[in-house]
Amino acid sequence: MFRLPDFTGREFKVIGLISFGHMLSHFFFFVLPPLYLLLKEEFQVTYVQLAIPMAAYALAAGLAQTPVGFWVDRFGARKLLVVGLIIQGLSVAGIGLTTTLWQLTILYSITGIANTVFHPADYAILSGSIDKKRLGRAFSLHLASGNLGWVLVPGVMIGLNELWDWRTAFMIVGMVGFLFGILLWACSGTMTEEVGKQSKLAKQKSKTSENTKEGIGLLFSFPIMMCFAFFIMLTIGFTGIRSFIVVALYELYGITKVVGNTVLTGFMAGSFAGVLIGGFVADRFGPRVATAIGTLVSAAIILIFVGAYDLHIYLIFSLIFISGALQGILLPSRDLLIRAVTPAGSMGKVAGFLTMGMMIAAAAVQPVFGWIMDLNEPRWVFWLSAIFVAGAVFCFSSVRSRDRQAAAAE
Repeated sequence: MFRLPDFTGREFKVIGLISFGHMLSHFFFFVLPPLYLLLKEEFQVTYVQLAIPMAAYALAAGLAQTPVGFWVDRFGARKLLVVGLIIQGLSVAGIGLTTTLWQLTILYSITGIANTVFHPADYAILSGSIDKKRLGRAFSLHLASGNLGWVLVPGVMIGLNELWDWRTAFMIVGMVGFLFGILLWACSGTMTEEVGKQSKLAKQKSKTSENTKEGIGLLFSFPIMMCFAFFIMLTIGFTGIRSFIVVALYELYGITKVVGNTVLTGFMAGSFAGVLIGGFVADRFGPRVATAIGTLVSAAIILIFVGAYDLHIYLIFSLIFISGALQGILLPSRDLLIRAVTPAGSMGKVAGFLTMGMMIAAAAVQPVFGWIMDLNEPRWVFWLSAIFVAGAVFCFSSVRSRDRQAAAAE
């Protein structure tokens, strides 16, 4: 039977600090889409142009992600995590002062670069601070916190806009990130970072170029490259839903901005609930291929169905919630699979490399979905997303198969 996590007090504190920062990173990543309809009128732009800031964020983050992953392993996760939080908070707050789309794009690009510290630093700290018997549930709480950021962002941004305006909304949420960065710096002594098996003396004697060469070799090994492909496929699949479901539902079925954002919140809430369940699934069963097939294929079928039929809004909300929950259930198993194929002390660079793939995919796909909307083909927001979500199963299966072969050889 499943049982509640039995974390120590220190582990709870570490998970709480890391998870709140992770929540903010996801919140800031999708802080624009809830206000797309408003920003489109504010800046008088097309949907393709409106997708440029999100694409720039993801591209900047993708290009910087792998180097930051190496820096995390070399210079320490805690320092870079604090710096990233502070810079990200200030850049988001600065968006409230912009007067053109290009100013917004520049600041959001800085936000994307600052975001690169979260995944490599978070996984390095969690892997070093949490007992491996509880690591699946720790990963699930970490993932759930990110999804909680997505759950909160539509209501928070729409609510703050209604209370004041969109500029004040960005300033308020940005300052929350800045202040939490200061708090994390004050509490950084609580966290421990994962280190490799080399002794300190061996590390001192090793050359940076040799370490870099070995690290690059690891990143281009078959298991890591298949994880890389998995991240790309899943990112394309769900970025379209997260970014364009509000405008797609408006164009397709005449669903209003407020109701559309409620559906988006339902998707995020489903994902949040799914990763909490997925933590228990991962700890009990490990990263099973059956879990990937059952969750991703079912989620894809639901997306096709919503895009194909004019359903009652309550049914749309329910189906989108279930689709989010299904993909959420898989994510802790995904992280355990990555942990299984990654040597100790290399989680920073591997997580950074995989996140780079995720960010570049997000950058490339934003204008594509914007173009689909400008062509007045909102159904393809759902259908294209479904194709990539289902396709990600093959990447997961390939990594799991190679991992089993390696374990049998040992």
